[in-house]
Amino acid sequence: MPRTSLKLMAKRMMRRAVLAFSVRNRTRKAALIARFMDEHAVRSVIFVGCSPGRNPNEAIVESAVARQARVLAACDVIACRGLPWPFLQADGRQLPFAPAAVDMVLANAVVEHVGDRDDQRRFVAEQGRVGRTWVITTPNRWFPVESHTSALFAHWSARWRAGRPEFTRLLSRREFRELLPPEAVVLGRPWSATFVAFYAG
Repeated sequence: MPRTSLKLMAKRMMRRAVLAFSVRNRTRKAALIARFMDEHAVRSVIFVGCSPGRNPNEAIVESAVARQARVLAACDVIACRGLPWPFLQADGRQLPFAPAAVDMVLANAVVEHVGDRDDQRRFVAEQGRVGRTWVITTPNRWFPVESHTSALFAHWSARWRAGRPEFTRLLSRREFRELLPPEAVVLGRPWSATFVAFYAG
């Protein structure tokens, strides 16, 4: 078999493995968030960051949340067509909602896209302004597989990350924790694929 065919086959196998892991990881996240929603009587929610869910690993978390609560809006800076929830074009650092407008704000794997550390802090603070509770998740930059590109180890290089438009600042557990209020609870070990932060003011 030609070397190019072997490389292509290996790449496809890797992509399938990453996708299967992602589905499992997001299903686990959805269960954690569902439990949090039950504990805090969440009946209304706003999604910050959204995707139409064309891939099998997309919208797993959001769909599970939507089964438990009324989605008032799905917000993103980029227009998202084909969403099953009301869409609003908005910046997660400055949301067009009143304080405590909703029971919960969910920002699932969005904080790594919003800018530098100051932008990320503004983003976190805005979720707390709008929601009585919030859940923010982010992939771990020290996990061997980069979740946006499926790159193996390459994302550990600052030079490689600087040339990627998929994200602006990937986070370690410590960097993520530094963005959050002290009362927030962070799940995930330093080597976990994903971190999930919960806040109930």
